[in-house]
Amino acid sequence: MPIITVTKSDHRILQTISDTIHSSRKILVITGAGISTNSGIPDFRSTHGLYNQVKARYPSASTSNITQGKDLFDSVLFSDPTMTSIFYTFLAELRSSVLKVEDTTPTHKFIRTLAETGRLLRCYTQNIDGLEGREGLLTDLSLGKGPSNNSRKRKRCSGCQVVQLHGELDTLRCMHCQVRCAYDDDRVAALMEGRAPDCPSCLTKDRERREAGKRGTRVGGLRPNIVLYGEEHPQGDLIGSITTSDLSAKPDLMIIFGTSLKVHGLKKLVKAFAASIHARKGSGPNVPPRVIFVNNQPAAYSVWKDTIDAWVDMDCDEFVAEVKKRRPAVWERQERLEA
Repeated sequence: MPIITVTKSDHRILQTISDTIHSSRKILVITGAGISTNSGIPDFRSTHGLYNQVKARYPSASTSNITQGKDLFDSVLFSDPTMTSIFYTFLAELRSSVLKVEDTTPTHKFIRTLAETGRLLRCYTQNIDGLEGREGLLTDLSLGKGPSNNSRKRKRCSGCQVVQLHGELDTLRCMHCQVRCAYDDDRVAALMEGRAPDCPSCLTKDRERREAGKRGTRVGGLRPNIVLYGEEHPQGDLIGSITTSDLSAKPDLMIIFGTSLKVHGLKKLVKAFAASIHARKGSGPNVPPRVIFVNNQPAAYSVWKDTIDAWVDMDCDEFVAEVKKRRPAVWERQERLEA
């Protein structure tokens, strides 16, 4: 089936999409960097995005290995000391810019609204900025899938509401023992200088062995707790369990916000979710769009023509504003719906 292109002037289809969001009870949300750009955080792939800022920030010959932006987030960088230093410094600076964000975007608030009104099945994000957490959404994978999504009976999911597919900038992780720990001023300073801070857990173990007259042990370095290209997510089993649960929950709508859909793992995830939705709800010219792609740039037609129902050619926040204008009842709290 062809992908329907939707612009701000397509009033009827926008109303249909807004009505479908209102009537849906198990919505999957997929997000990329495009939902955070309006908060002031640079995205990864656009002309003025994070990748090109990296090249501008480090124009010296030592960055010649950065032939494309994703090279800075590829696990092979650890084989090059200079690239490794740039990685540490850049991630520390990125975290600093995230901490300066004063507020989340309307899209983040929309995702929170879906959770509060019992419509959100799950949000899967490629972002590492953690802005969903500022809206009170739960991001701890150890919480699991949560209770059955019966939106008429539950107010908020007690499970993990936002799956951070690429990790997060809130903590550091030891590259040797995998222990996670908090940032402090000394660790931030080391990263800014392009160095990996020593792992406190490894240091303690090494010191205790030496004090006991034994051979010392390796002390690992701390790195931002993000997942690079070519790496497995350290909590991949938990993500797999949640994904399996969401597929079996029979989702009825998926909204994809602000991502190029080029990462292989995300492609597989989106296609699996879309297949589940279409199997239950159908697809075609007489069926309301159930897989909606909101982005300023289209997805590759040859890859997504049988997956995406509608491409909404809008800024993510602009789309949210359109939905709110056309279907304000989406923002009504569950208490009112049950009254």
